[in-house]
Amino acid sequence: MHNEPTFEQSIGQHLVTGLQGVSLDGQFIDLVRNHKIGNVILFSRNIVDKHQLKALCAEIHDLIVQETGFPPLITIDEEGGMVSRLGPDATHLPGAMAIGATADQGNAYTIGRISATELRALGIQCNLAPSLDVNSNRLNPVIGVRAYSDNPETVASFGTAMVRGLTDGNILSVVKHFPGHGDTDVDSHTGLPVIEKSKEELLACELVPFKAAIEAGVPAIMTSHILFPGIEGEPVPATMSRTIVTDLLRGEMAFDGLVFSDCLEMSAIKDHYGTSRAAVEAIRAGVDLVFVSHTYNLVAEAASAIAESIRNGYIDSDEHAVSVERITKAKIRFDAHSEESLDMVGSEEHRTIAKAIMARSVCIGNMPTESLPDLGDQPLFLGCRPFHTTLASNGESETPPFPDWMASQLGGKALVTPDDPTNEEIIALMEETRGATCIVIGTYNGHIRQGQLALANAMAGTGLPTIVCALRNPYDLVYLAENIYSFAVFEYSTLAFEAIRCILTQERTATGVLPVHW
Repeated sequence: MHNEPTFEQSIGQHLVTGLQGVSLDGQFIDLVRNHKIGNVILFSRNIVDKHQLKALCAEIHDLIVQETGFPPLITIDEEGGMVSRLGPDATHLPGAMAIGATADQGNAYTIGRISATELRALGIQCNLAPSLDVNSNRLNPVIGVRAYSDNPETVASFGTAMVRGLTDGNILSVVKHFPGHGDTDVDSHTGLPVIEKSKEELLACELVPFKAAIEAGVPAIMTSHILFPGIEGEPVPATMSRTIVTDLLRGEMAFDGLVFSDCLEMSAIKDHYGTSRAAVEAIRAGVDLVFVSHTYNLVAEAASAIAESIRNGYIDSDEHAVSVERITKAKIRFDAHSEESLDMVGSEEHRTIAKAIMARSVCIGNMPTESLPDLGDQPLFLGCRPFHTTLASNGESETPPFPDWMASQLGGKALVTPDDPTNEEIIALMEETRGATCIVIGTYNGHIRQGQLALANAMAGTGLPTIVCALRNPYDLVYLAENIYSFAVFEYSTLAFEAIRCILTQERTATGVLPVHW
């Protein structure tokens, strides 16, 4: 049995904080003790290996139970693909668009179950995934391959399948970013996006996957930091909008689960409203849990501001009590403190399944002839290193550069190129084609940094067989010359590189179906 939380403990239930290192530091411990913070988000910065991570989660669990009387929600962004925090000990899982490209919703369920098994074993019970955004804007800098498709029904079917997989594995799945982040060309980590759509337009597209998830029993939804002037007359983003959170999500859409905010330290919030004010307004709007993920003093300020707003009646005390009860019930249901073995974390069984699903995701963009050209004995591999398209992506990548990895497997020459080469750099790179038998280029959101596409098209002009592999958003393929052989593989990882290798050596053919349209 759990006792009723004290007033201070009830405030802390609303807050999710990060920690700075790979162990509990004094400031974090003081923060939890002084403000009864009830929940944590983990990032790559907190993880060394699976043994350290499991021990860290156990320490977090014990500290928060001691101080708040309830287990914590230990959360993580483990979407798979380009948003993965767990590191090489865990199974690297394909991301949403790669799964969507397999055209098999069963793969989404399977990925959800694998993710759940590994997270539970580590002591994590809340996955901030999947994204239910409909990526209808190809210039979207933050979603892209994190979405299953640009078709709302496809997103709905694949997203709900992954939610079922996570839930069946006893993981609290938090779908995002309500009411939709797919039709923006601004990243809310760095700016304040606006979506100028009416409610009717949102109901026909962005809200379709969320409606399906609610009907399927999704336990939690995360809000976005986006202005929707078509449904909210005040200049506040969805996270701070009672019209959107309470009237639309809880009222019209009948959602009775947990509502999380996205991080209140993102520029869309911090620069325009301030973190502590936003925390108060989010709770007042109907959000249950707010993320203040990086800065301890901002967490403390948010806790104090929420407490004062409840005391003075700005936040309704009855609504606060209902929200806290909703949070604590979910914590008891999904409590992950266990002695489960780590054997399945990064197991051969899981890695084999992930590899097979990734292999089925590769899509043909263009085939000028009936079959791929032979690489010959001197293939030339080119491509840039991955760069931060969004702060949501992984940190400093441990993945080797695409050209280096491919040359190590297939021989030939490797050249790591700039991520947006100039005309002068392209001319210099053209000199490197002498003696090459085939050119293979990996692009990484070249539709945004178009020097990559200029390089690919210039290489195709040499007369040498040229193959392009889109290693993130598939929209790169739109801008390529007609004589280029092209594929989409949706992520920059050795898992994806291996799938490409099998295509280039004609060990298998590309069977994926592009889940976006142009």
